[in-house]
Amino acid sequence: MANKNKYTKEQIKDAITKAGGFISIACKSLNCTRKTIYNYIDKYPELKEAVLDIREQYLDVAEAALIKNVKDGKSSDIKYFLNTQGKKRGYVEKSELDITSGEEPIKINIKIDGTEY
Repeated sequence: MANKNKYTKEQIKDAITKAGGFISIACKSLNCTRKTIYNYIDKYPELKEAVLDIREQYLDVAEAALIKNVKDGKSSDIKYFLNTQGKKRGYVEKSELDITSGEEPIKINIKIDGTEY
């Protein structure tokens, strides 16, 4: 029977942290499979929390960069920001949906509170 590597949760956490939350990089540093690390993450909630914390930090960095670009007048970032954060002010892109079935009409039934429309 093959000898399985055993790691402490501290070793796994350290590898995940040093890898910036990237599981494949953590695997390489420990010479193990992704499944091994995911098994540890499933077993120890604090490892899952560590991964989530790292991802939150990346979101903070990305949001800060986005806001900087908006302040610097980068039009694509301004448009993105308005489309995602300015919806209440009418900054949304609307799309039209064309539902056709050749020559035949399409019938759509909607039930609301038991009443069919």
